[in-house]
Amino acid sequence: MKIAEPETRFLYWFKEDEFKAARCSLEADGYSFSTTLITPCQVLRSRGKKLVFAPPSVWSRICVRQGSWYRDSDKKGQTMIMSDHRLPAAYDQFLDAQMSSSEFLPEQLPTDQELEEVAKSEEYLEKMPEEWEQAGVKDAIMFKMLFSITGFWGRKDNLKKHWTGHKANHANFISRKFTAKVDGEDVPYSVTGNEGICSSCAEFFNVLEPKSRKMVRSCPGAVTFGGSLRDVYYDVKPTKEDG
Repeated sequence: MKIAEPETRFLYWFKEDEFKAARCSLEADGYSFSTTLITPCQVLRSRGKKLVFAPPSVWSRICVRQGSWYRDSDKKGQTMIMSDHRLPAAYDQFLDAQMSSSEFLPEQLPTDQELEEVAKSEEYLEKMPEEWEQAGVKDAIMFKMLFSITGFWGRKDNLKKHWTGHKANHANFISRKFTAKVDGEDVPYSVTGNEGICSSCAEFFNVLEPKSRKMVRSCPGAVTFGGSLRDVYYDVKPTKEDG
């Protein structure tokens, strides 16, 4: 049976010793812990006192190239928890962002030419991890199999067709070429449908541009392994002013 989608999720990041202490304390309060085995987005399945955590190693397991965003960030080496409720106040210092489903839809998505321009933006090229764009035959085969089986790609879809979208989606959160007014502020958003997104974990878990609010669509992996919703923009709001 499919578990219900929580209205808001709360993202926590812990250094190694901090996580060990927090886990011990929370277990004493009746929480249980399980680890992500395949991808970081499995933390989205935390419900109630059954918490799922993502250790540093999971970012180099299946989505190795995609995990370069994490390994190149200030969160490298840290462990993540995403809860469907706010943990006790003692853990507020580790609270990094809130993530909520929204009714947001951009008026229109960029054209193919505009996506190319976003993917070539100086801001993106300066900040992207070197490993991120090193996609090879293995990537192409894996994407074709997974995205076709899960129904995101049709017979004519392949990595080459969606490669620009994969780059542009991350690039737009860095370059902010396409934004929309949300609560009076300019907020960057995912610039393709789910089929053109790779590693939304970088935005869901506030790894990329940690000071910036984001409207993020799920990649097919997050829907498949994390149970997030298709065709929905998630509102990711950082909670720390210093990022």
